[in-house]
Amino acid sequence: MAYLSFEEYDGAVSNGAEFKRLESQAETVINNVTRDFYRYHDLSADQNKFRVADFKQAVKEQIEYYAFAQASKSYEIQQGNYKAVSIGRLSLTPSDTNASDSVMPNGLCRESYELLAKHGLLFRGEW
Repeated sequence: MAYLSFEEYDGAVSNGAEFKRLESQAETVINNVTRDFYRYHDLSADQNKFRVADFKQAVKEQIEYYAFAQASKSYEIQQGNYKAVSIGRLSLTPSDTNASDSVMPNGLCRESYELLAKHGLLFRGEW
């Protein structure tokens, strides 16, 4: 079950098939870091509306991050990560903002991480 439908989504991805692909990958990463919280609990029946809204926003932020990075896998995102290249008199140094710099070690972008953390969804104990 998708956590966020294309109808609910209002972001940079306008193609339904691309949205579905990115949402599926975002769902996988978020399920991993939340230890499948909403696989064990019904998202639509959750009484905490703030948690539900922030959870859906976290999915949206993760999709937006994948769209911005033009990749949905960690190895694709890190592929373009380089410090500097020099060829003859030409020297290329990337800007300080790199797509892989804004991703946490667990695969989440910082925005999604913060939204999930404030509701305790990154808790590492037993549910």
